[in-house]
Order: sequence, then C-alpha cells, then structure tokens
Amino acid sequence: MKIKSQLQTSRFVRTEYAVISGVVLCTASYSMDFVLGRFGTRASETMMNDAAMGVLGALTAFFFLSASQQKQQYEDAKERMRLIAELNSRVREAFGQVAVSALSDDRGCRLQGIDEASQRIDVILAECMNFPRNGAQSGRNTTAAGA
Repeated sequence: MKIKSQLQTSRFVRTEYAVISGVVLCTASYSMDFVLGRFGTRASETMMNDAAMGVLGALTAFFFLSASQQKQQYEDAKERMRLIAELNSRVREAFGQVAVSALSDDRGCRLQGIDEASQRIDVILAECMNFPRNGAQSGRNTTAAGA
C-alpha cells in the first residue's frame, strides 16, 4: 500500500513539474509573440504556436523526469542485488565454519565453532542494517568476529 501511494505521489510530482514547464514555455513564447506583435505580426498567427510550444515542453519535461526516475529505481535495484549477493556470500562462509566445527570430535570445539559462527552472522546482519549507500565500502572488515 505504501509503494502504491509513493508511485501515485511520484506520478503527481512529475506531472506537476511537466505542467509548470509547459506553462513557463507557453508564457515565454507568448511574450516573444507579444514583442513580435509590436512589430506588426498578428496575434492569431502565433496563438497556436504558443500552445504547441507549451505542450511539447510539458511532454519533454514529463518524459525526462520519468526516465530519471526509472534510472534511479534501476540503480537502487542494482545496489540491493549487490548487497544481497555480498550478504549471501558472507553468511555462506559463516555456515561453512559451522560445518567444519560439526566434524570435530571434541564437543567443546564444536560448540565454540558454532558460537563463533553465530556471532559472525550477527555481526554480518548488523553491518547489513548499517550498509553504506552508493557502493562505498572502504575500510570494512570482511572477517567480522571470528579470527
């Protein structure tokens, strides 16, 4: 429901900007026609031109804003996929530690290995919640808790 309202709001904002652009272009074109009218051009010859300029400007602005929004959504989806791939890889590594510790004959070593893996998964998930945007991950430690 939240996504639907965001899409409707986004569509309204794009339409609003497109209408404003169209009105500005139409007004600018009308102003130029007014100046031309002072030099002897009839207003009836330029009225349809003003309307056409406004409509074309509004459509151009609408399509530009739509394309910009789609590009942003695409970039956000790519970032989420990269985050999920990294999270998957790191959690698999932690579960590998569980598998290795399960093969140990010593019960204490098994429990310690499972505890370390559990702590490592907790750290991975905590880092995931605070993950920096735009691919900036310098200084992150990939071997979180267990070394």
